Amino acid sequence: MRYLIAPFLALFVQTTSAQCFVNGDFENHKVSHDEINLSNTAFNSMMNGVTAFGSYGDVDIIRSSDYGGAGAQSKNWYIALTGGGTDIVAIELTAALTQGKKYTISFYDRAASGYNATPIQLGISTNNSSLGSVAYTFKETAVNNVWTRRECSFIAPISGKYLTVQMPEGSIQTWVNIDNFKFGNSVCDSTRREDIVIVNDIKKDSVEHKEIIKDIVDVPDTTTAIIAEKKFVKFNKRKCNGRRYKVQQSINVESNTVKVQVYDKNRVDGDIISIYLNGEVLIENLEVTKEKKEIVLNLHVGSNTLVMYALNAGRIPPNTAAIAVNNKGKYKISTLVSDFKTSGALELVYDPDGLSMR
Repeated sequence: MRYLIAPFLALFVQTTSAQCFVNGDFENHKVSHDEINLSNTAFNSMMNGVTAFGSYGDVDIIRSSDYGGAGAQSKNWYIALTGGGTDIVAIELTAALTQGKKYTISFYDRAASGYNATPIQLGISTNNSSLGSVAYTFKETAVNNVWTRRECSFIAPISGKYLTVQMPEGSIQTWVNIDNFKFGNSVCDSTRREDIVIVNDIKKDSVEHKEIIKDIVDVPDTTTAIIAEKKFVKFNKRKCNGRRYKVQQSINVESNTVKVQVYDKNRVDGDIISIYLNGEVLIENLEVTKEKKEIVLNLHVGSNTLVMYALNAGRIPPNTAAIAVNNKGKYKISTLVSDFKTSGALELVYDPDGLSMR
């Protein structure tokens, strides 16, 4: 069990350096007036500590109150993104997050009248040109003309120095304003790093004071193991995550544990997908490239449905990806095709008795 000394016992309080955003409020740049619909290259040449790499490139750097309310939430400037992976930004941190540790991040979002917004998703990446691994997906959408504070806590899925931000749903017509990213309640800027206050863990027999708060449950050692709950989306025989799916190929497998590889075997055009198995989220916001991403599937007896859910259309619609299924050392390759109306799916039939169970 872990014991925490009561907050008023300042004797045991210490400070430690915290992660900060290099430019979390978007004030450090080379802009003097509103810059709208910037290409990734143009945005990156103007904004420090923030990199755009969406499939289309349409980020805005805004000062005025013409785009959704009374100007910025923090200081003078904010940025705006379009949806469906068309705009994605990577915000640099002063120090990399540590895989397996818990972090709390807050920011503000706002929608503009006449434009739809969808929930924002955060990821952790080791570089400023890829989505990395999903850390948290919000359920709420931005409110028209009102800055709304968002806060989330998550276990860092990888050790990375960049927070990626996007609206995975929507399109070039979906639009949201964002501002003032920070860790916990600290305030950071490019010239100053804040300290956060933590309370030492103290053994019960080393403290004479009676005001001791005892945790109800044991705290796992997240430095050696990451404990994550499974995540599911709505799934039935016709739809997965609110979108119809179509089984494009069926494969019989001989084991309930199967490895699959996901990659682009043709021209890489920026396709971004999520993959679900029987409604369970296996991977979110995966950019399909020549590099093969391997996933281990745990199948149940009978028919299993692997759905490829398109988050954008890529530069050459529709969204396509090669799925290579390893069945006892032999790969069978299928190409799944998805768009915003229908998701491509692969049926994997596991029959331990060697009989068809479809």
